[in-house]
Parts: sequence; structure tokens; C-alpha cells
Amino acid sequence: MDHGGPPRAGARLVLASGVLFGLAYLAYTFTTAAEEVALDFEVYYFAAEAVLDGGPLYGVSPVGVDYLVYAYPPLTVLAFLPLTLLPPFAAYLLFTALNLGAGLLAARLLLGFLARHGRALDRVDRTLVYAFVVLSVHAMPSTVFGQVNLPLALALVVGFDWLDRAASTGSTEGRRRRESLAGFAFGLAAFVKAFPALVGVWLLRRRAWRAVAAAVVTGTVGLALGLLAFGPETTVAYVTEALLPRASDDAFAGGLDPGAAYVTVRRPLSVLFPELGSLGLTATAFLVVAPVVAAFYARLDTGTLLGRLVGAYATVAGILTFLPSFPVYMVLLYFPVVPLLVVLDGRPYRVFAAGALLWNLSIRFDDLRSVLDPLGADGVAAALEPLFALATPPLVGLCVMALGCWLALGSGRDPTDGEPDGS
Repeated sequence: MDHGGPPRAGARLVLASGVLFGLAYLAYTFTTAAEEVALDFEVYYFAAEAVLDGGPLYGVSPVGVDYLVYAYPPLTVLAFLPLTLLPPFAAYLLFTALNLGAGLLAARLLLGFLARHGRALDRVDRTLVYAFVVLSVHAMPSTVFGQVNLPLALALVVGFDWLDRAASTGSTEGRRRRESLAGFAFGLAAFVKAFPALVGVWLLRRRAWRAVAAAVVTGTVGLALGLLAFGPETTVAYVTEALLPRASDDAFAGGLDPGAAYVTVRRPLSVLFPELGSLGLTATAFLVVAPVVAAFYARLDTGTLLGRLVGAYATVAGILTFLPSFPVYMVLLYFPVVPLLVVLDGRPYRVFAAGALLWNLSIRFDDLRSVLDPLGADGVAAALEPLFALATPPLVGLCVMALGCWLALGSGRDPTDGEPDGS
């Protein structure tokens, strides 16, 4: 591969299609569900108002919808308090601008990462990367509904970027400092959403002890400050009424509804083994995903750029497929999917790009049926229903991208050979 050249047609197709699908999602949402725009942001906004008024932070929906409750640690609500100085819609617009800013910064870091490793992109491809990060079908729902997933994606990009910088620096002190910064970024993401804490498995595989320590300290300090600011009652309510209920697998009991939006191996498992209870489904999902991740870990070389990117993919994709994840969390895969689209070549690249195209097809069966039925294609919808019950295109895409990574490790050559020193 030409280290200084632009991505090939497949990579451009992935980026451009992701943007087109994102814009289509935006138009579809405003056409069919305009009343739901900013719904998640309203939860944050009115939860902050409730705190100011001395009301409860947890256990009550601030927007009158049972399942829409505040679900983050107590300390995080302080970030939304300044927004209450504005009317709700103005606050949403400001929050959206901040979200887009986080996405643009993440894109800049991704491009900087590629340039540091000798893959500087031209103007067209840089524009595609920026557009993909902020406008793709993976990002658009978070922006429309006012969620916090783009800042979380930025935190993971920062974490992986600084971990890579640590690997390429010759100074012991510099390596420790960069590892600590990476751990802080990972810890911040885990503090907000909890499940990114599983990235710690990759840090352990990398023996990035400073990063592990920094991540643990970040999460612990955040919880401790929340305890001091809001008291034990609110902290206990966070655990019992927000954190633990989100770990429930009730939606999968007896087989997941084909229209459900989950992207997880629990989807096919719940259909194939409907008798599995919540604990059994969790254990089976672990037994499916963990050996695959372990096999990647055993095979890759963290001393190479390819090994670090594949390890990051195996880790984050493994987390998202093991947990009952939603499509909005796919932004957490920006790193390493975007770099891998540039770094891979040959057959692994083609397989990976094909998987990324499927990953972009983030469509629910109910939405597909609402389009097909008026066209008189209800028979097509009926034929697709059992397929969507087993696996959505993004889940298949994640598996195909994993195959591309596996092929890259076993190809007998490293496409990153001869790259410039990343320091």
C-alpha cells in the first residue's frame, strides 16, 4: 500500500455511504417522528432542573416516559446545570454544537493518527472522514436525540491515540505520561457509561499498568466526588435504579422481537435458545465472544501498528457484541475502523470494507416494513423478518470486519511494515 496515498474506492464508499445513510436517517426522523427530536437531551435538561428544585435525580422520568430516566453517575448532572440557564430548545442547540465539536475533534485526531503513521490523506478523504464522524448513520441518532455518545467516542479516540503514542516513544517518562493520559480518557468514558470499563482488558493485554491505574483512579474519584456532592442516598439510587436495571436482559426473554434495535450476539442466541434465562443468556454470550477476543489477543503483536489496531477492534467490537448494545454505540468503533480502512490492503482490506458497508446498514425491521408495505412488498418484509430476528446487518458487518482483521493477521505480511516512526 502507498503509505502516503488516499484510501481506495472501498474505503471512500464506506465513508460516503455512512454519511448518506445518516442524512437519510435525519430526513426520515423529521418526517415520521419529529416529536422525538431532543428527547434524550430533555431527560438531561429536566433532570438538572429537578436537582436545582431539590427533586430526585433517579427513579422518576423527567419527561413522563417510564423508560427515559437519568442513567449516569450523580456528578455528571453538574455538566447539564449551566444549560438550564437557557430555554430547552436553545439549550439543545448549544448541546448539539458541543456534540458536533466533539465529533470534529475526534475526526481530527483520527487524521492525525494516520498522518503520524505515514498515511496523510488528501483533502477529499479528510473531508469524508470529518463528515463520516459527525454525520454518519452511527452518529446521527445521538445528535438528533441529544445523547452523549459522540463525546464518549472522542474519549475512546483520545485513549487509543495516546496509548499508541506511548508505544512509539523511546522515553520512559514520556511513555508513562502518555499511558496515564490514555487511562484518564478511558476512565472518563467508563465513569459516564460504565461498560467502556471493559476496555481495561485490552490495557491489561498491553501491560499498560499506568493506564489501568489512571482509569481506576478517574472512575473512583468521580464516584467519590458524586458521593460528597449528593450524598449516599443518591449514589445508592444511581446503582439500584439506573445502573443495575440497564444490565437486564428482559427484552431477550423468549427470543428478541425482530423490530428491536439491539446489535449483539444475544439477538441470535435468544432466538435459537429461547429457554435461556437472563443469566444463561449472559453466560452463553460470554462463551461465544470471549474465546474470539482471546484468539485475537493470542495471535497479534502489539509491537506493530496492525496488531494494535486489530487488538483495539477485537476489544471494542467484542464489548459491543457481548453486551445488549444499541446502534448508537457504534460510534465507539470510529477508532479503529477508520484507520483500518486506510491501513489494511489486499484481501483483508476488501473483506473489512465489505463488512463496514454492512455495518453502515443500520436499519430496524419495523422501519424497513414501513417502507415495503406501502409498496405492496409485504411478502418481502415477511421473508426478511426471521433474518432480522437472527441478525441485523450491523451485527453481520461487525463479524465480517472481524474476519478481515483475522485474515490480515494470518496473511504472512504486515501492511504497516516500513511505516515511519510514530513518535
